Amino acid sequence: MGLKEKAIEMSEIYRKNPKVEAIILAGSVARRLEDEHSDIELHILWSTPPEDEDRRAPIYHIDGKILSYHPYEEEEWSETYLTKEGIKLEISNFLTETVEKVISDVVDQYDISYEKQCIVSSIHDGVSFYGEGKVNELKEKVAAYPDELAKRMISENL
Repeated sequence: MGLKEKAIEMSEIYRKNPKVEAIILAGSVARRLEDEHSDIELHILWSTPPEDEDRRAPIYHIDGKILSYHPYEEEEWSETYLTKEGIKLEISNFLTETVEKVISDVVDQYDISYEKQCIVSSIHDGVSFYGEGKVNELKEKVAAYPDELAKRMISENL
């Protein structure tokens, strides 16, 4: 089974949770640049804060092995785990409203922080696995790169 197929399989498990609003495949697999060293990056967007059970249930469902498990910090919950086949998944959990605010900070306020740029990039290049309407709405907001943001990025990095 390829990485994208495994990502789809895992998204089917996550989407059963009624708190999940959207699932986005990010990283090299979304960009079709994966190789033998790639992992699966999924962004799970939640309507309300996920409880530990919400986050652990998909891992237990597949008898996965947790490699790292981080509480809420910097507006994200994250975990990394291995499937029985040895495929590594990196999960970034966000409230949907947090992602919307990050997009506004970058696109409307021209925030050049690296962390926010990474989230916006993953929305731009990501593949929707669930919540197509919400994902398309987010993608529309990041479709164009504002000139003022480009100027700030250039001047900051020269």
